[in-house]
Amino acid sequence: MEILDLLDELEDMGDHGQRWYRYVFPFLWTKTVIDAQAYFDILSDLRQNLPDSLTTANQIARDREKIVREAHEERAKILEAAREQAQLLISNDELVKQSESQAEEIVREAQVEADAIRSEAEAWARGVIERLENYIMRTQGTLDKAKKALGPAPGPGTRAEPRPAREPD
Repeated sequence: MEILDLLDELEDMGDHGQRWYRYVFPFLWTKTVIDAQAYFDILSDLRQNLPDSLTTANQIARDREKIVREAHEERAKILEAAREQAQLLISNDELVKQSESQAEEIVREAQVEADAIRSEAEAWARGVIERLENYIMRTQGTLDKAKKALGPAPGPGTRAEPRPAREPD
């Protein structure tokens, strides 16, 4: 079942539930009794039908810091390796010049690589979060339409009449 069908089922459950009215001057309270097991079954189906991108986006949001931290650690390892290599090459003037040049190049490459990894990770996470935000906005719009279709809630002092069953589309 799709998510919208499940939401329609929840709406129908609320429309067709047993209404209880209680009047305590000056208020009229109404409650609707529904089958709890059916309600929780539909909620379970809703959770199972949520798109994988929602779960993936939550995981990415949690893993973003880990990805950036790992990029920094990798950069530190590369820099340390470059420093160690430079110290080994300090045996004479020519080797010193070569090692300094090579160490600087390794450091530059490490910086570029670390920056690229960080940028890619952030861009990827941002894209997933934007897709999640769009999905949530569409879902909110669906919920708003469902609320609007239910009509206004009965006000104090008015008696809520059960809505007629909707015809299947």
